[in-house]
Amino acid sequence: MSCSDFRRTQLHRRALLQFGSLGVSGLWGGGMLPSLCSVNAGDAVASQIPRAKHVLFLHQCGGPSHIDTFDMKPDAPDSIRGEFKPISTSVPGITACETMRHWAQVRSVRHRMKNHNPAGYYCLTGHAPPTDDIRLRDTMELYPAYGSVVSKLLGPTEQGVPPFVSFPHIVSDGSVTPGQHASFLGKRHDPFFFQGDPNEPGFSLPELTLPGDISLDRLESRREMLRMVDSQARLAERFAEAKGVQEFQDQAFSILSSPRFQKAFDLSQEPDALRDRYGRTKYGQSCLLARRLIETGVRFVTVYFSRGIGGNGSEGWDTHQKNFTELKDRLLPITDQTVPTLIEDL
Repeated sequence: MSCSDFRRTQLHRRALLQFGSLGVSGLWGGGMLPSLCSVNAGDAVASQIPRAKHVLFLHQCGGPSHIDTFDMKPDAPDSIRGEFKPISTSVPGITACETMRHWAQVRSVRHRMKNHNPAGYYCLTGHAPPTDDIRLRDTMELYPAYGSVVSKLLGPTEQGVPPFVSFPHIVSDGSVTPGQHASFLGKRHDPFFFQGDPNEPGFSLPELTLPGDISLDRLESRREMLRMVDSQARLAERFAEAKGVQEFQDQAFSILSSPRFQKAFDLSQEPDALRDRYGRTKYGQSCLLARRLIETGVRFVTVYFSRGIGGNGSEGWDTHQKNFTELKDRLLPITDQTVPTLIEDL
């Protein structure tokens, strides 16, 4: 989205904040979803013609340290400032950490949460949590993930391609962080979710592959048998949750019979040089896979950098231990390599 395009949309800052942490990710596609605009951003935004067809949402669980990245505070006392040095950027008067090279900052996106689960929920849904309590649990009263809203408003994609995919972690801080699923929208709008490492040699998803002794015709027969059992029990009529399960099963059968969606997971189709540019890490290859999923028609893709906030092997951004080592040797180099490559590749 060019600066002139952005000015023509005449978005108010408060309207942008309604989109929560969609921020940069949502603007990559050059526009915003029409139904969300009409609900959250008022008439000025609703009158615009949206151009975005897909969204990639990169979630850095735990939150990068601001005083070691874009808010260096070089004149602060030793007890406050860190060991990294600020460097000039292409914008006069704006500095950033010496370990960062390819970044743009959106200053209007913020929140006041003090605990990770409420803050994560806010980032993943755009809605303030009912309480800023670390014990916040996922319930049907809380709001759904962005991708689930997209699935609900825009409906199904072409046969066998789910509208919403998220991977390769389930985010948690003691308990699963709310905002990663469809909540009250129903199971049919849950993400197609998997936990696998796209950087592993021979990466594939066994759940997308039929056993050798089951053909597509036999799969369809099993599907009809399952529908018959559900019909006999009248589950779909009596319980909304059961109906959601059936719709989720229908989507699973559709995915199993979709060679196009399955092909997206074959990263060997990409040139080795491009895979090297993304970085031979779980995060790097996950972002490359996200681009391939977008190309197959998936409308919303969420990539989680890590499974938790940090510590205890979760590899997140809440670096209470070995802060400078973790940032300098792992977190910042991985992100600084992968994200610019993804943007250029898109």
